[in-house]
Amino acid sequence: MPTLNPALSPPTSTWRFPPMGEAILLGGFAALALPTILRLGQLSWSTEAGAHGPIVFATAIWLVWRESDCLRAGVRQPLWPGALLLLIALPLYAIGRITSILMLESLSLYLILLTLVFLRYGGAVLRRLWFPFVYALFLITPPENWIFVATRPLKMALSEVSVDLLSAAGLAVGSSGSMIQVGGYQLLVAAACSGVNSLIGIGAISLFYVYLRHGSEPRYAFVLLLLLLPIAVLTNLLRIMGMVLATHWFGPGVVEGIAHDVAGIGTFAVALALLFGIDAVLFPLFRRSGWVRD
Repeated sequence: MPTLNPALSPPTSTWRFPPMGEAILLGGFAALALPTILRLGQLSWSTEAGAHGPIVFATAIWLVWRESDCLRAGVRQPLWPGALLLLIALPLYAIGRITSILMLESLSLYLILLTLVFLRYGGAVLRRLWFPFVYALFLITPPENWIFVATRPLKMALSEVSVDLLSAAGLAVGSSGSMIQVGGYQLLVAAACSGVNSLIGIGAISLFYVYLRHGSEPRYAFVLLLLLLPIAVLTNLLRIMGMVLATHWFGPGVVEGIAHDVAGIGTFAVALALLFGIDAVLFPLFRRSGWVRD
């Protein structure tokens, strides 16, 4: 009886259509996930605080695909006690949908996803994919009132520092709380104008860069992570100063509309440029000191 030459056998596909049970389970999860993703896009990702959402969503999927080889080694787990998490997450998801609490809905969906991945592939695969799942948490932005309360002290501090620096440079500028007076105009430094809403996005994209570039060097990666907050604060300080100068030179209308959106993009660009520049300087120094491998 003739035998097939293994060298001539057609290659086995990595991805196979799941059995009917898994296909139904996948369809059920998609039925839950799609409405939530649409709501995130409409209510969160369209704002400055959540503008990083589409980028994080696409790159998180890419990170999972990058490590997809580990899925073939996955081991199905017993339904109990893993399914207990589903008995908790599904009612919470329903409550989030009924009450329109997007954060509760999103976190419940996230817990459902983690549980299903664990049941289908096991804890070893989850540990291998730890970063994509942690990174995906940036898709869930807190409510705007939470962000306002949490960032108000930082917003006030950045406003005061920007006024002090511009006054020291000879500009006739003063402040009262979050209101800055310059050139006969008043500029209200709201959370959006100060750029503090972009802190989450800057942190997410910077974390992605650090993981890809230096994930194999945890000590050096930790040093870069410690620098993320100073970089984000500095870029937001520069944004406020730029807004004040633009108002002084061209009037208050210049900091609205397209110019405001450009300022937000510029904040991201400057923060990433600073991170890349610091990394380019520090990494050779750490390598020569023996902290990182060649």
